[in-house]
Amino acid sequence: MRTDGLARVRQRLMADPAFAADVARENVVMAQLDLARARQTTGMTQEDVAAVMRTTQENISRIERQRDVRVSTLIEFVRAQGGDIEITAVFGGTRISLLRPVDSA
Repeated sequence: MRTDGLARVRQRLMADPAFAADVARENVVMAQLDLARARQTTGMTQEDVAAVMRTTQENISRIERQRDVRVSTLIEFVRAQGGDIEITAVFGGTRISLLRPVDSA
């Protein structure tokens, strides 16, 4: 069965401590990312967001559930709800914005 083969591959990958540590770090980050809650705060439905993004409700559901969201998708998702994204790196006491300002031209 195909799923048995995938399960064996996953088991083999997870046996590698470095790979398992990467997966654990990713799970922690993604557990903190709650796109559905953010959307619900705006009062918008998945259908509403899908209409603005010119996609389907199913795609919005996938975006909200997926473990690894591209920054461009995240920006589009939030902007579709009238919001904006700030991504800041902190080095000691220094905060650096990682997003370039959008040209108004």
